[in-house]
Amino acid sequence: MGPTGSGKSTFVRLASGHVVQGIGHALRSCANDVRAIRFLHQESGRNVVLVDTPGFNDTFKSDLEILNTISDWLNSSYKKGKLLSGILYLHRISDNRMAGTPLKNLRVFRQLCGKDALDKVYLTTTMWDEVEPSIGERRLEELRTEYWKSMITQGARIFRCRSDDDSAKKLIQQIVGQEAARRAVLLQEEMSELQKPLKETQAGQELYAELEKLVEEQMVLLKKIDGERKAASEANVLEELLRKYYALQTQIDDKLRQTQELRLSWLEYLVRLFSRKRALEEVKSRITSACDAYHMKINDSVTDHLVASIQ
Repeated sequence: MGPTGSGKSTFVRLASGHVVQGIGHALRSCANDVRAIRFLHQESGRNVVLVDTPGFNDTFKSDLEILNTISDWLNSSYKKGKLLSGILYLHRISDNRMAGTPLKNLRVFRQLCGKDALDKVYLTTTMWDEVEPSIGERRLEELRTEYWKSMITQGARIFRCRSDDDSAKKLIQQIVGQEAARRAVLLQEEMSELQKPLKETQAGQELYAELEKLVEEQMVLLKKIDGERKAASEANVLEELLRKYYALQTQIDDKLRQTQELRLSWLEYLVRLFSRKRALEEVKSRITSACDAYHMKINDSVTDHLVASIQ
């Protein structure tokens, strides 16, 4: 698992020797569905199955659709008695900051696995050939001591995966050699054993939390716009804040569309946001009126200027 473009399909090819169709080097993602590749592990003589999953922030699918796709495969395999020997989370060491999509992927991944399966997790860094060694080491230390710290404490391991066959095969050998009891991830137990719908699982709730965060950011931004208006700030300052506001609104509308497509109950979520929504609408109404007045003032000013020029 891991973000789109983190090297999941490439790892499968290097480890198994199988050419994975659609390995991507462009901006569009390639793996739209879960794909299982079986191969014979020469050293142990055992069959190994690598499962390539789509990353969040996919070109064509929403995050909730991708989580639904992954959960379908996990539950289908769980009902057949097939559990996981290892869970690889791939992260580009070439990423210069841990924010946005990589951070969202990590949060959902952690909730999907649950704490009891973390000793089966291998936090795998890729793209080492795209950074200077010293920079890569500094970023790895930041991941180890900050973003991955709690997972490592609970049993997750770190592995550096170079862009060659030996590195990928070494990780497979490590997993095969250390395999003990296989584990179910939390998402499998929640949906198969506890009969929870996807929206009520820890991973599903993590994506809901992202929507709540967007609404909170929008509310803070609206209050800032209101403050700038009252302070009679320059026009370009207000215009930039308004641009950010509408960009957030686009993201919120997209998340709402995703919940409707997967039949996730937005009514349940509105209960949690009702108090914020009332305050949001009140501030939004004031800002709309202020923007209308602002644009009217500009139009009047232009008209006066034109009249003066004609005279």
